[in-house]
Amino acid sequence: MKKRKAPFPWGIGLAKLGPRKYLFDANLAVNLDFIEQQGFDLVEAVDETSQTVVWKAVQRTLERTVILRILKPEAASDPAAVAHFLNIARIVSRIKSESLAAIFDIVSNKGLYYIVMEHVNGPTLEEEVSADGPLPLERILRIAASLIVSLDQLWGASYIVHRNLKSSTIRTSRRGVSKITDFSLAIQASPGVNATAMDEGNIVGTPCFLSPEQAQGSHTLTTQSDMYALGIVLYHLSTGTVPFENEDVVSILAAHVKRQIPPPHHLNPALSPSFSWLLHRLMMKHPGNRYPDWKSVLQDIRLLLAGSQPSCAHPNDGFLSTIETFEDNAPSAPTDQEDEPQFRFKPVRRANRRLATYRSQNIEEEHASDIRRETLIKESLCWLALLLWLATIFWFRAVRQAPPQSEGNTRSSQPLAQAPAVPSQAASNPADSSDAASTGQPREVETPAADPTEQVASATPSPAPIPKDPAPAPADTPAPAPASPEPAKATVLPSGIPDALAARLADALAAGSPAAALRVLQADPARFQEKARLAEFLGGVPEVDDLVTEFLRTRIGRPLILEHNGKQRTVIPRSVRDGVIGVETNGRGIDIAISDLTADEKLRWIERPKDTARIAAYCLVLMHSSRRGEVSAYATACPPFVAPLITEAAKRAAATARP
Repeated sequence: MKKRKAPFPWGIGLAKLGPRKYLFDANLAVNLDFIEQQGFDLVEAVDETSQTVVWKAVQRTLERTVILRILKPEAASDPAAVAHFLNIARIVSRIKSESLAAIFDIVSNKGLYYIVMEHVNGPTLEEEVSADGPLPLERILRIAASLIVSLDQLWGASYIVHRNLKSSTIRTSRRGVSKITDFSLAIQASPGVNATAMDEGNIVGTPCFLSPEQAQGSHTLTTQSDMYALGIVLYHLSTGTVPFENEDVVSILAAHVKRQIPPPHHLNPALSPSFSWLLHRLMMKHPGNRYPDWKSVLQDIRLLLAGSQPSCAHPNDGFLSTIETFEDNAPSAPTDQEDEPQFRFKPVRRANRRLATYRSQNIEEEHASDIRRETLIKESLCWLALLLWLATIFWFRAVRQAPPQSEGNTRSSQPLAQAPAVPSQAASNPADSSDAASTGQPREVETPAADPTEQVASATPSPAPIPKDPAPAPADTPAPAPASPEPAKATVLPSGIPDALAARLADALAAGSPAAALRVLQADPARFQEKARLAEFLGGVPEVDDLVTEFLRTRIGRPLILEHNGKQRTVIPRSVRDGVIGVETNGRGIDIAISDLTADEKLRWIERPKDTARIAAYCLVLMHSSRRGEVSAYATACPPFVAPLITEAAKRAAATARP
């Protein structure tokens, strides 16, 4: 039997570890002896995680080299950890994929749990890049395509998220097939389930390969997290550098959330801009902006291999990605240039310094492209709404008010003009009166013709019958009727906010308080058409600090990067009430007033607004931040009578801002 090498880091002297470590080593030795009794010759320890230790071994019965992943004794004593370990192993064992290291057996015996896996006899991708520099583009794309098939099967089978995809755990077999060899941090992220409950509030994984949602401790993960990690792996293979390496852990976590890196074809001229757009989409900051599924990623990779334009090339896309947006045109991928030598270089410290010292551009440009794309649509809709509103007013005045005036004038003039002539016409021509009645003429013609006494009276020049003749006319058309619309025309209110009031409202909004602006409006006696709607709108605009409070309450118990007093630190919010955030950092509690946060920091903790009231509140904090240039674009989404006020308020806030 071969003498096995001691697992690391347990080769340390017992004097340094103490009796508790000795007891742990004793338990481990018993487990390893039992494994050897099961037909395995242990060769050497090759890896270790927080819950497992990995051994290279030889299975005597089949005379083949295998990998044993053994659950550590402290994890084996936790039923939840055991159930998770065995469940993930069973799911992976049922998936037959060329890019997954095969699982041969799962052993559970008297507190000992381990799995027997395929030994991939070849270097890791990290070792290949360290030895030879960046890989050829075609090989990178083929490696990505094979990994995508496996990751798609993991997600489609049981919602498995790998969570620790990196170039050091992907090995290349003798046949040139790249295989994922580690599943120690994989989870089953079923819908509605807190998949990270077993992490005990810790952020697990390799910092440089974490997605932004993992870096912030999100409890809801999807396969889009693995997409981000795959993008980092491809970036490493194509440039020889790992994003944000050589930095401390807190800085790396913050960088995944906030910072950007150069596109890979800027570091390696042998790459095409189309490949950079692929990584740009894979490494979007928000998981919802990445590819919707793995099939879409695979389709773009096949287009790149075929030399066609991928669907991911969107130079005007304003969504923020860890890969910096660039202006280059995206030509076809160079797949048929076998005769031309490709540019290759080894990763040297100079390249690492270039990436490590790179800092992202100002976040002011974060949503600039998105805003430019939406501004034209929003402005068009606003102008259309204004035109429709004006057309409605003209129609109302022309149709609803003009006809009553003309009708009243006609009716008021008819009795005066026709009263003396009606009796004589009826007396001289009775047939005409019957015709008038049949054609719907006024009843004044018909009534005198039916009374013979009034015919005689009308022939005699006596003034007495004259008042009786026009008596029926006022009953149908009252004299005051035509005069009633006149006061209505006199009460039409002017349109537009008075200049003096607009200036006071802009001052209140520049101070960041929609409530103060509402009080100014209500106290002003000026009357104008938009006053009621303006008051209703201002009353619905939330305070900026309330929006920050609303968002941070969703982050209770989840790590996040907070910038306060010019320093970035990882904190865990524990409470948010009365405008104060209670956070835990480095084991101690700190209270931070939301009002003390800078405008730029508040913007990070406000969700992108979707309704006009929240857009107005978003503009109030934008105008005090380094991104105040975006206010005019966002203001166009507000009602037409509000947008000028916000724009003017931004100008006043900029004039009084500290340099």
